[in-house]
Amino acid sequence: RGRGVRQDRRRIQVTPREMTQTNPQMTNELAATYDALHEIIRARLENWPAQREGYHWAGYTYDHTLRVVNLSVCMGERLGADVDVIRFAALLHDICKEAGREHAAVGAEEVRRLLPEHGINGELAERVAYAIECHAGDNTEQHPLENLCLGDADLIDANFGIVAAWRFITIRSGRGEPLDGTIVAMEEWLPRKDELVELLNTDLGREIAMERSRRMHDFCGWLMAEQREPDGDPHGLMWLAEYVHGNADTGRLPHQLADLLANVDGRSTALDAVIVALQDESEGRK
Repeated sequence: RGRGVRQDRRRIQVTPREMTQTNPQMTNELAATYDALHEIIRARLENWPAQREGYHWAGYTYDHTLRVVNLSVCMGERLGADVDVIRFAALLHDICKEAGREHAAVGAEEVRRLLPEHGINGELAERVAYAIECHAGDNTEQHPLENLCLGDADLIDANFGIVAAWRFITIRSGRGEPLDGTIVAMEEWLPRKDELVELLNTDLGREIAMERSRRMHDFCGWLMAEQREPDGDPHGLMWLAEYVHGNADTGRLPHQLADLLANVDGRSTALDAVIVALQDESEGRK
């Protein structure tokens, strides 16, 4: 059989917790600016795109942005980076996602115009814009630590962990692919994800990616084993995959998490552990 999913006996919360509130150590002025910019991002990304485009669907980029804020800030705190720079850069990093491959450069220029309008000037504004400019693969280990936290967090969220498996299922379901075919495709998809570890620029980022990769392999391995030798889905993990597949039209992980947390407690320890991992990854804890 496939690898077993690690068990986690922590009590599951009823609703998912959002960790994207402003840092209590921020000045009141910076906190107010952050909240105003957050509303701009929400208005721009929460319903973008109106129809599915490639790997994007309404709300995904907004939810991804909040997860990247959480993870990059947690990384910055552990590494001693300037968390204010990271927080603003992560919030704004996909502000011009509609620009496609050029979204990092285009977004950085927009941020250089936007921040002064909201009272952020000088070095802070430029450091935020520079982190955004480099986040889509242009960082090296010699770049500022704030750049590296954002770049690594962005890559990790899209490619490692239960969140990445959720995204893979949702993308393929949105294209009309059957779940059986998606599970078969995981065998080739997983090694391609693992190759991306080499693109990370911090030891901490690599450590987080490898931990998430182990969870991702555990979950996908169980699904592949259950597909090859069905035994009634005793842990409920195939049920979870079917739930994600069947709800691809909405594709909003926070909404799905709220629904799952209200309905899966006690179904199985393994399923509970996967849901807790989804929470942890969304909140930047792991």
